Amino acid sequence: MTGAAQGIGLAIAKALCGAGHRVALADRNAAALDAAASAFPAERIALLAGDVRDPAAPARFDDALRARWGAGVAILVNNAGVPSSKRNGLAAGLLELTDDEWAEVLDINLGGAFRMSRQFVRGMTDEGWGRVINIASMAGRTRSLIASSNYMASKAGLIALTRSIAAEFGPRGVTANAVAPGLIETPMAAARPAEANAAVVQQIPVRRMGQPNEIGAAALYLASEEAGFVNGAVIDVNGGVFMG
Repeated sequence: MTGAAQGIGLAIAKALCGAGHRVALADRNAAALDAAASAFPAERIALLAGDVRDPAAPARFDDALRARWGAGVAILVNNAGVPSSKRNGLAAGLLELTDDEWAEVLDINLGGAFRMSRQFVRGMTDEGWGRVINIASMAGRTRSLIASSNYMASKAGLIALTRSIAAEFGPRGVTANAVAPGLIETPMAAARPAEANAAVVQQIPVRRMGQPNEIGAAALYLASEEAGFVNGAVIDVNGGVFMG
């Protein structure tokens, strides 16, 4: 899984490993990967340092895992992402965004998932079984007060990519679904002003931020045999602030 060194990605990795899966943790921050490794049995994880913007990274990851475990990937979790572009700690407005900021967020949040899926879905179809789980966002589902337009577009595109994969590869045993978190207590959320997060919490019916392990639980279900008839779905985990 990508973006696995901290926050939601690390929580999903722990959930999968706890359920008995071998887990490949991929992240561009090699030091953070090394730090995260201590939370896992060494024999059940692989560490993959690389950037999902690199077109060669998915094939390199694939080769490394086949060499390590003698098998391809059956469950792909696309979680790597960067937050909204900021101005004074808050999401940049449309008129403030630069072309480079637009391109970077789209390339990481959406392009990375495309490149990883293109690499690994092929092996899943050969086996007749697979799961693609994309970590989208409530910002890709509805209007957001705390996300910039490049982030919202990237997450809405990720949901569309999920449905495309679901339709194309469902007949070949591969399902694709998305999890759309709301405000979750992660380093990304911590980078926003505390008062901004507090204002959002007051709009959430359960009156709190979500926890990364709650996203991990949703992803674990989608990875299971029992979720085989769930395909092209978006699982909202947002405390009820958006009910789609």
